[in-house]
Amino acid sequence: MKMKETIHSGEMVLGAFLSEIPAPNLTRLMKASGLDFVIVDCEHGYFDYSQVAALAAVANGIGFPLVVRVPGISRECVQKYLDAGVDGLLVPMLETRRQAEDLVRYGKYAPEGARGISTMRPHSDYDPGRLTEYTAKANRRTLFFAQIETRTGVENAADIAAVPGLDGLFVGPNDLACDLGCTGNFDTPEMEASIELVVEAGRKAGKPTGIIASSPAFLRRWHEKGMTMFSCDSELGLLKKGIQSMARDVRGA
Repeated sequence: MKMKETIHSGEMVLGAFLSEIPAPNLTRLMKASGLDFVIVDCEHGYFDYSQVAALAAVANGIGFPLVVRVPGISRECVQKYLDAGVDGLLVPMLETRRQAEDLVRYGKYAPEGARGISTMRPHSDYDPGRLTEYTAKANRRTLFFAQIETRTGVENAADIAAVPGLDGLFVGPNDLACDLGCTGNFDTPEMEASIELVVEAGRKAGKPTGIIASSPAFLRRWHEKGMTMFSCDSELGLLKKGIQSMARDVRGA
């Protein structure tokens, strides 16, 4: 899969969130606009499984990687999203090596994990072929990311990054700042040190790190410090900014 190859080669990738608009063709718009991937937010968003499946169907058809931010780690949740054909999963508030291991165990087929087998599904294009060859191919395709956004997660970042089958670490700065007692402020020394610890954990494990935020300048700063995966804003934030810009231009304000 191109995204997996890209991130593990150290190249930068840029995506955005889908927060609540389930229109499948938004994936086409995002790709046409130059993004590398999309994250569908099923932690805070209210997408159902059928809506995610429709988004994944279009994204798969155009070769646009679709990652789901899951509401939690459970066999049902992980398996349903992957069977619907999504490319990867992002787990919020991940804090321990055991949680990362559970994610990989539910999401990878044997011998790398214990994902249940049901291949006449979108994830196989309804044509898996020889089972052992397909499961190996699926294991190579799937992407699994930990979202580090608590003090405990930062402290355990090196152990989390070392888990086989985990592809990378994203920092969630809003919740991390809140947990560190500096809500809304990403520029404190403790925030800086915490994010740098995550970057170093990824570097030692040979895995990419990234961050989720709405400020391009903030993302560029962390690119300079070694991060390569970025999600900037959401369809709602970008739409609002576009409308506000248009209104200012028309009104001459």
